[in-house]
Amino acid sequence: MVVQRYLRRKTGQMREQAGDRSTRLDEIFHGVQPIKLNRMENYQLDRFRRIVASIVRGETRMAVGRATIPALIDVITGLGFFAVLLLGGRDIASGERTVGEFMSFFTAMALTFQPMRRLGDLSGYWQTAAASLERIFRLFDTEPLVTRRPASALPRPGTPEIVFSDVRFGYDDQPVLNGLSFTARAGRMTALVGPSGAGKSTVFHLLTGLVEPSSGRILLDGVDTADLALTDLRAQFAVVSQEAGLFDETIRENVTLGRDIPADRLRDALTAAHVVDFTDDLPDRDLTPAGPRGSRLSGGQRQRVAIARALVSDAPVLLLDEATSALDAASEALVAEALLQLGEGRTTLVIAHRLSTVQQADRIIVMEAGRVVDQGTHDELLARGGLYADLYRLQFREKGTDAG
Repeated sequence: MVVQRYLRRKTGQMREQAGDRSTRLDEIFHGVQPIKLNRMENYQLDRFRRIVASIVRGETRMAVGRATIPALIDVITGLGFFAVLLLGGRDIASGERTVGEFMSFFTAMALTFQPMRRLGDLSGYWQTAAASLERIFRLFDTEPLVTRRPASALPRPGTPEIVFSDVRFGYDDQPVLNGLSFTARAGRMTALVGPSGAGKSTVFHLLTGLVEPSSGRILLDGVDTADLALTDLRAQFAVVSQEAGLFDETIRENVTLGRDIPADRLRDALTAAHVVDFTDDLPDRDLTPAGPRGSRLSGGQRQRVAIARALVSDAPVLLLDEATSALDAASEALVAEALLQLGEGRTTLVIAHRLSTVQQADRIIVMEAGRVVDQGTHDELLARGGLYADLYRLQFREKGTDAG
């Protein structure tokens, strides 16, 4: 039992170390360029060597532990045979037992030796498997941090109006939204602006059910999002963010995401998002692999694929989270044109730090410390002064300084 507990404990440690190794390799492979630019090759190599050395030591101890169990059985069995010889020899010498009886018993004991040894060997492998299963079952038994009440409503058809009513939310003990209230009118573009940490991205997380509000209500055309099933709720949104989130699949599969999309509708989406501008020059066109995380495409191309994905989804609400912030001027112009077409007939919510991208919004919500501090059109907010006007002047002063 002592050896079995030791073997299970060492196996658990080995699984943890194997996870560390996988994480380290993932970070190295996806950070090759920063590693080269910062001359971190030796540093990363030393860290990886330490992890591998720890795994080798653990594997060695596990092998010793597995070999110890059948070895102990051998020792105990040998002692048993020795005791039988002593006792049986004395009984035969005294005439209490015959040689035939002794050999029958001795042969029976010998026949049990190999099965016991195999059971001992199997016990070592079982402890190894049990440690792995323990990690898997612990993952399966993890309770979700966010729980939703059973669905009791369906989303209403058409383009919805979005209402946040006194919504509060925080991560652990850190409040993020403090009584947030605003309305995004149906079929119009509403922009969320404000300094970092104002809670803009949290609004998107709450809308899509990634987190749940502590209090308050979020309504889609009068229907509380908490009453909707997650699948129905998320079907209402098409999301385009700064990170396109492409997979190591073909460009077409990154757009369709496994859905059966008619060829004409797919082609219309690829054309509207300007994806055909670069796929038509590729040998395999939209069947060209995008590479891990879209690494075979440029930043602008990845964004256009993400926009085509949103066009195909045909969701009534469009969420744009810094969709053009990392692009050059030429790519931004193409993506902005595609986004304008994507937003037609949809309720659009935009998060932007660059205020030049939201000047045409029908309504701009200015957030600070999880609250709405002002709202209106671009011209109205500039005329009133306040936080928006300060941010606008700061950004365009910086542009003027950079240009100079």
